[in-house]
Amino acid sequence: MNNSVVDPSTCWKHQHEDNIKQRRGKLSSTSISRADKMANECRSRLIRSIQKLSSSCNDSEEERKLGILLSGGVDSCAILAAAECANVRLVAAVTVSVVDDVVQSNSSSIPQDELYAIDAARIHNEITSQPSLKHSVVRLTPDQLIKQYTRPTIETLALWGYMETRNSLIISAALDECQKLGLTDVIVGDNADELFGGSYDVYFHEKYINDPEGWKEKRDSMADLPFITQKLAAKYNIKVHQPFTDQEIFVSWALSETTRDDCISKCSIQSKFDGPYEINQNCGKLPLREAFCTRASWRRMDWIFSGSGASNGDLLLNHYGKLISDDEFKVQQEEYQTKKNVKLQTKEHLHNIRIYESVFGGLVHPTKERYPVGDARGCVSCGFEVVEDFCHLCDQYPARKQTA
Repeated sequence: MNNSVVDPSTCWKHQHEDNIKQRRGKLSSTSISRADKMANECRSRLIRSIQKLSSSCNDSEEERKLGILLSGGVDSCAILAAAECANVRLVAAVTVSVVDDVVQSNSSSIPQDELYAIDAARIHNEITSQPSLKHSVVRLTPDQLIKQYTRPTIETLALWGYMETRNSLIISAALDECQKLGLTDVIVGDNADELFGGSYDVYFHEKYINDPEGWKEKRDSMADLPFITQKLAAKYNIKVHQPFTDQEIFVSWALSETTRDDCISKCSIQSKFDGPYEINQNCGKLPLREAFCTRASWRRMDWIFSGSGASNGDLLLNHYGKLISDDEFKVQQEEYQTKKNVKLQTKEHLHNIRIYESVFGGLVHPTKERYPVGDARGCVSCGFEVVEDFCHLCDQYPARKQTA
């Protein structure tokens, strides 16, 4: 028998209890009390944040309709649970899936986000005292996603790099559906990963095991950064609410009180819907995972690009290969380098920069200056102003000229 997994038939509710029990078994009595306190505090604060934003909607003179972007991940499922606890009505939930032209009705072909989200919405409707939540699942092929949402996304964000456009295409599609459903306000889970060490590999680096201050310094530098969701939402006349960015309720508490030991441990994590729970996996966001018993409490963290299905078999990336031939890319890559002083890494970059130039009338930016080749103020790949070592416009890293 493979000892690395838990029986896949294990109920997710039981797994929630078991994960907490196993973690407590490794802690001292003082640490157990602290873990319980952190989970309870996180629960209380999320409920309060949901109540606060709901009140702001109700206080408006206009009729507001509140919904949620439901990825089926830890954060959005916790928000859904908190809304139930707060007795806050959510009118609709929106989930976006990227699929091939034909998707068979089986769990091996349906994206993970969709599977978790459908079950989360079902459970919510079974237990809520409010009117049923409408769950809209938007399925788009790569061609549909790219054609419908690349231009408005690039126009809004003013960049062509894939690091921010890939996830943003899916967010744009979700917000567009929210607008079609008549939603005026939408809750999203931005900043939970950053606050509680849930998403980036650096959070789990062994060098921080005996360096809690170093971990906290790194976490604090990554948390509470701006998110592009607000910009995208404005495009669709939607007001976005981000409970985990609430300075008063969440940010100040998380940054001042939570430590690596509060947030990071080895736990049993589920990689696929209804799949086995793999033991001894790196696990972050423990206060939030333990705060609410949801279908996704112990789900593996997936980026939007992956969970939505866009990365299944390189579904989205392969489509750029269909749009642009190898010969065309080679010619254009050389022309951009020699004539425009821009390095293009992939066909995705070429596709995006063509739209960027069409939107902005060339290689100009609404707020950033472009500098001559060799100027230390500009990105070494595209020439546009950079204030850090990563260029958000073109994905270049390191973006600044290296000195000897």
